[in-house]
Amino acid sequence: MASFDHWLEKDIAAYEGRHDDIIFQAPAMYRLLTRILDDPRLPGRMRPIVIASIAYFVLPYDVMPEETYGPYGYIDDIFLCALVAERIRQEIGSQEILTSNWDGEGDIISLIGSVLANEKALIGNNREKILQYLGYEYMDDIGLMKMDKS
Repeated sequence: MASFDHWLEKDIAAYEGRHDDIIFQAPAMYRLLTRILDDPRLPGRMRPIVIASIAYFVLPYDVMPEETYGPYGYIDDIFLCALVAERIRQEIGSQEILTSNWDGEGDIISLIGSVLANEKALIGNNREKILQYLGYEYMDDIGLMKMDKS
Protein backbone atom coordinates (compact mmCIF):
# COMPACT_ATOMS: atom_id res chain seq x y z
CA MET A 1 0.00 0.00 0.00
CA ALA A 2 1.36 3.40 -0.97
CA SER A 3 1.94 5.95 1.73
CA PHE A 4 -0.09 9.14 1.90
CA ASP A 5 2.78 11.31 0.67
CA HIS A 6 3.08 9.17 -2.48
CA TRP A 7 -0.66 9.50 -3.02
CA LEU A 8 -0.26 13.28 -2.63
CA GLU A 9 2.51 13.32 -5.24
CA LYS A 10 0.23 11.59 -7.74
CA ASP A 11 -2.71 13.86 -6.90
CA ILE A 12 -0.77 17.07 -7.59
CA ALA A 13 1.49 15.82 -10.41
CA ALA A 14 -0.48 17.41 -13.26
CA TYR A 15 -1.40 20.61 -11.42
CA GLU A 16 -0.75 23.82 -13.29
CA GLY A 17 -2.17 26.88 -11.63
CA ARG A 18 -1.94 29.40 -8.86
CA HIS A 19 1.00 28.93 -6.52
CA ASP A 20 1.97 25.61 -8.11
CA ASP A 21 5.49 26.04 -6.72
CA ILE A 22 3.99 25.86 -3.22
CA ILE A 23 1.41 23.16 -4.04
CA PHE A 24 4.20 20.88 -5.28
CA GLN A 25 5.72 21.06 -1.78
CA ALA A 26 2.65 19.41 -0.17
CA PRO A 27 4.15 15.89 0.04
CA ALA A 28 7.40 17.22 1.54
CA MET A 29 5.45 19.35 4.03
CA TYR A 30 3.46 16.28 5.06
CA ARG A 31 6.68 14.28 5.50
CA LEU A 32 8.15 17.14 7.53
CA LEU A 33 5.30 16.85 10.02
CA THR A 34 5.57 13.06 10.29
CA ARG A 35 9.34 13.22 10.79
CA ILE A 36 9.10 15.99 13.38
CA LEU A 37 6.57 13.89 15.28
CA ASP A 38 9.23 11.16 15.61
CA ASP A 39 12.02 13.61 16.46
CA PRO A 40 13.01 13.50 20.16
CA ARG A 41 13.73 17.26 20.06
CA LEU A 42 10.01 18.01 19.68
CA PRO A 43 8.68 19.23 23.04
CA GLY A 44 5.90 16.98 24.30
CA ARG A 45 3.45 19.86 24.59
CA MET A 46 3.84 20.51 20.84
CA ARG A 47 2.90 16.95 19.83
CA PRO A 48 -0.88 17.59 19.76
CA ILE A 49 -0.58 20.36 17.16
CA VAL A 50 1.70 18.24 14.97
CA ILE A 51 -0.72 15.31 15.18
CA ALA A 52 -3.69 17.59 14.42
CA SER A 53 -1.84 19.07 11.43
CA ILE A 54 -1.07 15.62 10.03
CA ALA A 55 -4.74 14.72 10.44
CA TYR A 56 -5.74 17.93 8.65
CA PHE A 57 -3.71 16.85 5.60
CA VAL A 58 -5.62 13.56 5.47
CA LEU A 59 -9.13 14.96 6.01
CA PRO A 60 -10.96 15.20 2.67
CA TYR A 61 -13.45 17.89 3.73
CA ASP A 62 -11.43 20.54 5.50
CA VAL A 63 -11.82 24.31 5.13
CA MET A 64 -10.57 24.30 1.52
CA PRO A 65 -11.46 20.79 0.30
CA GLU A 66 -9.53 19.24 -2.55
CA GLU A 67 -12.79 17.94 -4.00
CA THR A 68 -13.89 21.55 -4.53
CA TYR A 69 -10.57 23.26 -5.27
CA GLY A 70 -8.62 20.41 -6.86
CA PRO A 71 -4.93 20.29 -5.92
CA TYR A 72 -5.13 23.97 -4.90
CA GLY A 73 -7.15 22.69 -1.95
CA TYR A 74 -3.88 21.60 -0.34
CA ILE A 75 -2.92 25.24 0.17
CA ASP A 76 -4.67 25.39 3.56
CA ASP A 77 -2.91 22.18 4.62
CA ILE A 78 0.43 23.70 3.59
CA PHE A 79 -0.39 26.96 5.39
CA LEU A 80 -1.21 25.06 8.58
CA CYS A 81 2.02 23.07 8.31
CA ALA A 82 4.01 26.28 7.87
CA LEU A 83 2.28 27.89 10.85
CA VAL A 84 2.94 24.87 13.06
CA ALA A 85 6.56 24.59 11.87
CA GLU A 86 7.17 28.27 12.67
CA ARG A 87 5.62 27.82 16.12
CA ILE A 88 7.88 24.82 16.76
CA ARG A 89 10.92 26.85 15.65
CA GLN A 90 9.94 29.61 18.08
CA GLU A 91 9.32 27.15 20.90
CA ILE A 92 12.66 25.38 20.48
CA GLY A 93 14.61 28.51 19.59
CA SER A 94 16.31 26.79 16.67
CA GLN A 95 15.52 25.88 13.08
CA GLU A 96 17.60 22.69 13.20
CA ILE A 97 14.59 20.43 13.85
CA LEU A 98 13.03 21.79 10.65
CA THR A 99 16.09 21.74 8.40
CA SER A 100 17.19 18.26 9.48
CA ASN A 101 13.73 16.80 8.81
CA TRP A 102 13.16 18.58 5.47
CA ASP A 103 13.56 16.66 2.21
CA GLY A 104 11.70 19.05 -0.08
CA GLU A 105 13.05 21.41 -2.69
CA GLY A 106 14.75 24.57 -1.53
CA ASP A 107 15.12 26.01 1.93
CA ILE A 108 12.34 25.14 4.38
CA ILE A 109 12.83 28.34 6.40
CA SER A 110 12.35 30.46 3.27
CA LEU A 111 9.30 28.43 2.27
CA ILE A 112 7.71 28.85 5.70
CA GLY A 113 8.41 32.59 5.61
CA SER A 114 6.94 32.92 2.13
CA VAL A 115 3.79 30.95 2.98
CA LEU A 116 3.16 32.95 6.15
CA ALA A 117 3.97 36.30 4.51
CA ASN A 118 1.50 35.55 1.69
CA GLU A 119 -1.28 34.24 3.90
CA LYS A 120 -4.05 36.41 2.43
CA ALA A 121 -3.12 35.60 -1.18
CA LEU A 122 -2.98 31.88 -0.38
CA ILE A 123 -5.92 31.24 1.95
CA GLY A 124 -7.86 34.51 2.00
CA ASN A 125 -9.59 35.08 5.32
CA ASN A 126 -9.63 31.40 6.29
CA ARG A 127 -6.93 31.41 8.99
CA GLU A 128 -9.35 31.41 11.92
CA LYS A 129 -11.59 28.80 10.25
CA ILE A 130 -8.62 26.50 9.74
CA LEU A 131 -7.47 26.83 13.35
CA GLN A 132 -10.98 26.51 14.75
CA TYR A 133 -11.68 23.45 12.60
CA LEU A 134 -9.05 21.58 14.56
CA GLY A 135 -9.93 23.12 17.92
CA TYR A 136 -6.77 25.14 18.41
CA GLU A 137 -8.67 27.62 20.54
CA TYR A 138 -8.58 24.90 23.20
CA MET A 139 -4.79 24.77 22.95
CA ASP A 140 -4.17 28.44 23.75
CA ASP A 141 -1.07 27.66 25.79
CA ILE A 142 0.66 26.56 22.56
CA GLY A 143 0.20 30.05 21.13
CA LEU A 144 -1.05 29.35 17.59
CA MET A 145 -4.14 31.52 17.92
CA LYS A 146 -2.01 34.44 19.10
CA MET A 147 0.73 34.26 16.45
CA ASP A 148 1.11 37.44 14.46
CA LYS A 149 -0.71 37.40 11.18
CA SER A 150 1.43 38.28 8.21
